[in-house]
Amino acid sequence: MPKTRILLTWLGQQDVLAEEKGVEGPVAAILASAEWPFDEVRILANNWLDRLEQYEGWLSKRMAGLKRPLKISFREAALESPIDYSGIYQVAREELDHLAANDVRITLNLTSGTPAMIATWLLLGKGVYGTELVQTSWQSGLSSIELPFDISLEYLHHQDGLLGQIASNAPDVDVHFDHIQTHSATMGETIALAKRIALRDIPVVIQGDSGTGKEVVATAIHQASVRASEPFVPVNCGAIPEGLVDSHLFGHVKGAFTGAVSNRKGVFDQAHGGTLFLDEVGELPLDAQAKLLRVLQEKEVMPVGASRAHKTDVRIIAATHRDLLAMVEAGDFREDLFYRLAVGLLSLPPLRSRQEDIPDLVRRLMEQLNQEARTQPGYKSKKISKNAINFICSQPWPGNIRELWNTLVRASVWSDGDCLERHHIEKAMIKRGPAVSHLGQRRDVSQGVDISKIVDETKVYYIKEALKLTAGQKVKAARLLGISNHQTLSNWINQLGISDTDY
Repeated sequence: MPKTRILLTWLGQQDVLAEEKGVEGPVAAILASAEWPFDEVRILANNWLDRLEQYEGWLSKRMAGLKRPLKISFREAALESPIDYSGIYQVAREELDHLAANDVRITLNLTSGTPAMIATWLLLGKGVYGTELVQTSWQSGLSSIELPFDISLEYLHHQDGLLGQIASNAPDVDVHFDHIQTHSATMGETIALAKRIALRDIPVVIQGDSGTGKEVVATAIHQASVRASEPFVPVNCGAIPEGLVDSHLFGHVKGAFTGAVSNRKGVFDQAHGGTLFLDEVGELPLDAQAKLLRVLQEKEVMPVGASRAHKTDVRIIAATHRDLLAMVEAGDFREDLFYRLAVGLLSLPPLRSRQEDIPDLVRRLMEQLNQEARTQPGYKSKKISKNAINFICSQPWPGNIRELWNTLVRASVWSDGDCLERHHIEKAMIKRGPAVSHLGQRRDVSQGVDISKIVDETKVYYIKEALKLTAGQKVKAARLLGISNHQTLSNWINQLGISDTDY
């Protein structure tokens, strides 16, 4: 009688997001592509526990559709962190002991989970239990792994060092950056550095203009890191109301202040074990910067109103469109916090500095747009002409990739045809006023200029930009604009006729 075939696997982020992304994910791909159908898949989950039922339903339906129905079972594995080698080893050993005792045929998935989890499968799967090892990728499909040696049990006594070494050399880092393709030498160097930084559990600062893709790179770093199976929590520091910064970052206890009707976790606790992405970190007030520095130094947080601090384990990736060193010199950003954060430092070039990337970027954005809009009533999938791409390449795109994306969306909505031409793009572009189009340029005074109008146009532009960055918070916007009193800013807004809808 043939042995029962069981796939034993950790649950990875790509598995959980498979349904909403319209892809299979590693676990489903292995189950669908294996030469012989599996009888059971045993999934170890240390995160996304609230989505297990949904994932089970989707996976079961997927396998039934392929006429490969199987038993799906889960084990919730409590781990201290993604690199909790001892915890990972204990869970893996217990599962393998149990399955081996039942004399089943075990296959281990080397694609899902953190590098530490995968390394543990390697050590136990080949060194102790003699299991089959498989991995899958969209480039190569399903493949079996044959190691040219046995891993002796004695190495398990030194698992921290071995697992750390294997994790540092994890072979699948590139897959998380594949969507950030580039022909630009500057961008290529930046992505190559990001890949190296991803595997080192260090804080990172990403600098770049608005819309250059800082969160995209931060997400790729997280997904390629040892914390990939844990939460990625993005926070826009510029949009946090100034009086609630401490509560938002560190949490609060019930009754800490008016309106605190229950305990609330801060973003540090929400990201525990994973990555906390602090976007626009330069907008944090100085007192919040001091508390953030303490958290980084002590690795513990004190919720507002609490009597005792508790430990936290997060990796910080901070991003800003501002020059933090210039802010340090001006006294607006703490020097000790800057050097604490900027262990890994990346600078993303603006789109105008990577013209050679624009044609491929436009095509990928169009593919994404067509995919996301395919279910909308009356939408026709669209291509984009060479003339339209050439026109796009000739534009400065001060809003970078974000502005380009929004322009393509508008053009696709306004066009009834199946191909976007140059005139569609021109019509969809935001028409910038003289203050924007002439920023950094000289005007011909010999033809006469209205200097009061130029000043007002400049004020309107920068006030709107500051209010957009701060989610309409006038105190923070005034600080960005170098205005000492936010009431002065309010007066300007009224005088210049700027409305709430403008930002």
